[in-house]
Amino acid sequence: MKLPGRLGGKPQNPRKKKTRQTRKKSQGMQVTPLTWVLLVAIVLLIGGIGLLKWAETGSGQATLLSLGSEQAYQDVQGGVEEILVQMFPRMQPGPASMVENGLDWPAPDLGPTAEVRCRLVALDSDAPYDQIQWELEQALHGMGARVLWAQRLYPDIPDADQLHANEDKDLLRMDLGVRGKPTHTLVFHRAGKTPPLTWGDQAGPTAWNLLQEQSNGPVVALVIDDWGNSRNEATRGMLRLPAPLTMAILPNLPYSRQYYLEGTELILPRAEQTAALSQNSAGRSQRLEAGCFVELRLGKTKVMAMPEKRREAILHLPMEPQGYPDTNPGANALLVGMNKQEISSILDVALKNLPDVRGLNNHMGSAATSDQPTMAILMDILKQRDLFFVDSLTSSRSAGHGEALAAGVPGLRNRIFLDYDSENEVTIAANLEVLVRTARKKGFAMGIGHPHVATWKVLAREIPRLQKLGVRFVTVSEMIALENDVETAGVQ
Repeated sequence: MKLPGRLGGKPQNPRKKKTRQTRKKSQGMQVTPLTWVLLVAIVLLIGGIGLLKWAETGSGQATLLSLGSEQAYQDVQGGVEEILVQMFPRMQPGPASMVENGLDWPAPDLGPTAEVRCRLVALDSDAPYDQIQWELEQALHGMGARVLWAQRLYPDIPDADQLHANEDKDLLRMDLGVRGKPTHTLVFHRAGKTPPLTWGDQAGPTAWNLLQEQSNGPVVALVIDDWGNSRNEATRGMLRLPAPLTMAILPNLPYSRQYYLEGTELILPRAEQTAALSQNSAGRSQRLEAGCFVELRLGKTKVMAMPEKRREAILHLPMEPQGYPDTNPGANALLVGMNKQEISSILDVALKNLPDVRGLNNHMGSAATSDQPTMAILMDILKQRDLFFVDSLTSSRSAGHGEALAAGVPGLRNRIFLDYDSENEVTIAANLEVLVRTARKKGFAMGIGHPHVATWKVLAREIPRLQKLGVRFVTVSEMIALENDVETAGVQ
């Protein structure tokens, strides 16, 4: 007999009852769109708060700076400096105005007020430099910064034992910051051995700077031809002249090589550039690629020597004159109609005992220099060999200087032969005055003389007087460089 499930009703199906209960429960837990919005907002709020807190940390600031935030630069710089002060007691923090011998190098690409702090840091520790670098790298890593560049530096005149690492005498440069964005450039040295250091790549005025400054007035270049035949009173006197002189040396004569060896260092822009290249500039391109742009120079600021008795040797190349062969310029002369190979061969022979000269002028050559095709070939060769050409103007129809200009060969043109009357001192002195007047009018003038006794005596007497009047004497290479400097300034 079945029992009734409920008084007065039908027995219920337990499966249906469970289904109804589940449906009611699910309806009570339904998530509306507004609920989702609130949930997302809460998550974003919590995440934003966390991000702001992280951004206030050293690693957060370093990340922001690496991503391009200019506002993070000072914070990262301050964080790096805190580490430096903790590790190196002699480190002087703060702007350059508060630091002895410090410099703040402007870095506008990193922010309108960004400045790399350049400091010389003395080390009390005698720990090896590689250990010091490693310990600093570990400390910086915790705040997201790094050592961008590390380089061992040496005094400008290293001792023999400094050809290898010397922990006592060497210095250590390190640039710190985030990738491509330095905050500090430091030079570490042992305490008690402070090195002379200049922030920047300027070593003070060079001899070239001084020559430029002194060349505002008339500038004269004296070329003395025909060296190589003999040594006599005139040549010895010429070499003693108290002024720069250019010796045009005939090739392959008994004294050609000896006079070539009388050449001295000249004052040229390239000398300044060479002086700027030292062991301390090694790896400069790689350093710049790492974003470390601060330049520095070790050693005392000093001015290069500027001796008055500078001597330049150039080649005095024999060339075909009018009336050849009755008028003979000498062996191995450049002749009208020679091809490029023949002229190159002549230069090879002539320069064999005069290597490293910077240029040449013509000996005789009234026919050769007047022949435009021959001069065009010669200038093409000189251009390839990086040699200049001085046109002696032995003919008023000379095409030498014009072809040199057309080929891009630097050079000068003779204004006057000082001693066409080789024994008349009055005439020679008058011709020198003509040369000086030209220089006063045009700024630069070059004249040619010869190793005659009368020429030497006039120059020995007149050069000191003219120097007191402001006339500056230079060599041919120096005059070419000065003229080019003036032309470049005019273009700018």
